[in-house]
Amino acid sequence: MSEAQDRTAQGTMKPPALPPCTTGERTAAAAGSNALENLLKTPGALIRRISNDEDLPVLSSQLLFWGLVFHAVYGFAMALFGSLQIAMMTAWKAPLIMLCSLSLCIPSLYVFSCVAGMAISIRQAFALASAAVTMTGLLLLGLTPVTWLFSVSTSSLPFIVIINILAWSIAIIFSLKLFNALKLSPGMGRMTGLRWWLFVYIIVSLQMTTVMRPLLGECEHGWLEPDKKFFMAHLVESLAPAKEKPATPPNAR
Repeated sequence: MSEAQDRTAQGTMKPPALPPCTTGERTAAAAGSNALENLLKTPGALIRRISNDEDLPVLSSQLLFWGLVFHAVYGFAMALFGSLQIAMMTAWKAPLIMLCSLSLCIPSLYVFSCVAGMAISIRQAFALASAAVTMTGLLLLGLTPVTWLFSVSTSSLPFIVIINILAWSIAIIFSLKLFNALKLSPGMGRMTGLRWWLFVYIIVSLQMTTVMRPLLGECEHGWLEPDKKFFMAHLVESLAPAKEKPATPPNAR
């Protein structure tokens, strides 16, 4: 073979192909870049990862981290109704409420799902719960500018309470999109247990919010109110108009 033909042959040879990425590398890359995007746009893809048990510790940690951040941002904007100091305090309380509610509700999610016939492990239950609360936090983040506007422009406590209840309710309703994606996953499509768990999670979150009160005002006893109270009683008190103290007559002794 002549020298010209040898160079032509070498030029037409393809470079050696790189070894394909392993499943772990692909999963890690997906967990680092697409978790939140899948949660918001294509929850079915996230559910498939949970159903296939693909690197769930990494996925759950990432979702939980962002869920805490989103709730902290919303809590800060909400509590600007009071003052900057109260807002900074609530920025810590809001993710703490979410974390405590999630921790208390993980056992019920696992038990309810198993009783309803859903083949699920504890790791999958934790990942699913983390995805649900992160979805709620992501939707609250989208409503944060609206909440901030009313927090800094009105002095009516009942109105601010109603606005925040509506925002949280909207976030919960839209987070059901995640549960609806479970119907497409074999073995995880039984929704009865999840519906009951969602009811339990809502009740626990409301009571935990009452335990961590106040969120919009100053506390005379430190960081938390010491007395026990049911969340319905706290809600009624928050919606009741503030009672003005009777004026003291100028000639009173």
